[in-house]
Amino acid sequence: MRKTAAFAFLMISLAACRLEPDLAELVQDMVVQTQYDEQSVTESFNIFNTYSTFTMRIDTMGLVSTRTRDTLLVDASGQDFVKSVTRRVRDKVLQAGFLPVGSSETPDFSVNVILLDNFSFFQTVTYPPYYSSWYYGYYGYWFPYVTTYASSYGTVAIEIVDIKNYAANGNRYKIIWKAFIGDIYTSVDQKTKTLEAVDQAFAQSTYIRKN
Repeated sequence: MRKTAAFAFLMISLAACRLEPDLAELVQDMVVQTQYDEQSVTESFNIFNTYSTFTMRIDTMGLVSTRTRDTLLVDASGQDFVKSVTRRVRDKVLQAGFLPVGSSETPDFSVNVILLDNFSFFQTVTYPPYYSSWYYGYYGYWFPYVTTYASSYGTVAIEIVDIKNYAANGNRYKIIWKAFIGDIYTSVDQKTKTLEAVDQAFAQSTYIRKN
């Protein structure tokens, strides 16, 4: 199951009748997409009600990149993006009623926070049409021209992984919930908007709770 929200926290006036926001408004906030495992969360059963404890690292964030070697992301000197985000995620899990424990204390689930750095580079070759008549003193073919594009998109991914039912799941860890937040690279306020997006991810996932 997937739920997506593009949130802007904008004051909407019925009298304005504006069909679409300005470009500046579109980059102010991030799109939040959440998904859950449909076998783990149903109308009659919510796996989160069977959990009590979780484990999570707050000092680092995973970095999965298409242009650099996968590694761990830590805060540089004077910055606190990583810890601010991971602590906000941890606070949301705590507010849902779960208790933090160490990874060696048999937690029911783990929470992972990862930055997906997707970089793409491609070229297009355009062949202008053939002109059969004189055009400003020139006649014949125009030379093709090459256009180069490069784009980079940063997405913060949050995963909740079932540990408690490892054996029942065929000796494998199962991801039962995930959220995708982006694009953090084009945000006007990267840290603040990411934190707001984390809040939105849990706000639209009300099944993450301990009854």
